[in-house]
Amino acid sequence: MRHIIISRCTALGLKEEDARLGLSFLEDKMKENGIKRIESGIPGLDEMMEGGFPIPSFVMAAGEPGTGKTTFAVQSLFHGAKNGERGLYITALSEPAWVVQKFLGHFTFYENKFIETKRIVFLDIGDAIKKQPSYILNVLEKEIEKYKPKRIVIDPLTVMRIAMNNDRDYRDFLHDFMLFTKGFDCLTVVTGEVKHSNIAGTMDGYMVDGVIILSYAEEENIRRKYLEVLKMRGTRHLTGRHSLDISKNGVAVQPGLR
Repeated sequence: MRHIIISRCTALGLKEEDARLGLSFLEDKMKENGIKRIESGIPGLDEMMEGGFPIPSFVMAAGEPGTGKTTFAVQSLFHGAKNGERGLYITALSEPAWVVQKFLGHFTFYENKFIETKRIVFLDIGDAIKKQPSYILNVLEKEIEKYKPKRIVIDPLTVMRIAMNNDRDYRDFLHDFMLFTKGFDCLTVVTGEVKHSNIAGTMDGYMVDGVIILSYAEEENIRRKYLEVLKMRGTRHLTGRHSLDISKNGVAVQPGLR
């Protein structure tokens, strides 16, 4: 797997010895050359973080069930597809990918033509994880090499951790997977079912480039949803939680409205 990472990094114009330095080198290179950005596809979010996500980057959309994590991630994929980018959605749940597609089909951003033309590819690796959890990284590498996407979604990353034997195996997996995806100069968004109060102390929260918290709160008998950019490396961003709307058009943030 290492030789693939190194070859991808050298293809981007980096020296082989530099590629071996791993994630810290890539972050320094971003600062040195100026950080490229990619639109999130989420109305209101880009203005909160200097125009979009840094590229390459590995971002977690974290929150409890029902906060809009999957919608957030897939909406970004379709936004990229409209701009000519390839997208890869990988689900690790027991439900097949077509179930996820059916759920998302009522949103206006969902255009089936991108699925038919394979601009966006939906994959289900749930069975592979159950059978051979030690080969998760190999499976992911193979699919990413095949499709060469500009945007990747893993939904949810939480299942990967459950499948690993221990925390060390998971840490090694996450480190290697992050480095591998960055070799493609792409945006990777992973979802995770994590409470807001717990994310700061998790391995995921520490290792990833960015953490976006999706949450809800009961206020005056009304359940309101919120978004917070907890961290985004190399980016000045608005702090605190901001109002989040989920409608037929998808997810939208209202910066400043708290």
